[in-house]
Amino acid sequence: MDDLVRRQSEFLELLKPFQQKLESFCLNITRDRDAARDLMQDTIVVLWQRFESIRDYSAFKSYAYTVAVNSYKRKYTRQRFFGLLTEEHQESLAASGSSPEQLTDNAILHDALGKLPHRSREALMLYEIADMPIAEIQKIQGGTISSIKIRLMRARRTLQHHLGVSPQFSEQQQVGAE
Repeated sequence: MDDLVRRQSEFLELLKPFQQKLESFCLNITRDRDAARDLMQDTIVVLWQRFESIRDYSAFKSYAYTVAVNSYKRKYTRQRFFGLLTEEHQESLAASGSSPEQLTDNAILHDALGKLPHRSREALMLYEIADMPIAEIQKIQGGTISSIKIRLMRARRTLQHHLGVSPQFSEQQQVGAE
């Protein structure tokens, strides 16, 4: 029994520092609170089941995100064939208690994110929301570090385009325009 308690304590100690960011990541890729909770639960169950086989605890965070991404792909990718954002889904987002302005901004952002290719959206959320270093994203998505950097740059530019935001100009270009 003491061994089980020790393992649980180790597991929770490793999970706790990034649990909220992992939950946010799950919410952002599923875009539904209930689905995000299910995905988070599935991820934790898989992590716990395979906890004994983890040799390097320093890689636990990237492993957790990999499990979440793979669980999402396995369970939720069929949803894209049936539409990503229904009116019912929009109403469930609206029930979160946020102000109307925040809800509108969130809906616009989610629509723009939905227009990004899956791997670009995933990389952007891992980097910006989960605060993962590029090297860990590369471990999750594969490829090279350069390809991840390019994917992030293109995702940001595409997102700016979909949101109608013009890229930032340098101070010299702004002075020349005046």
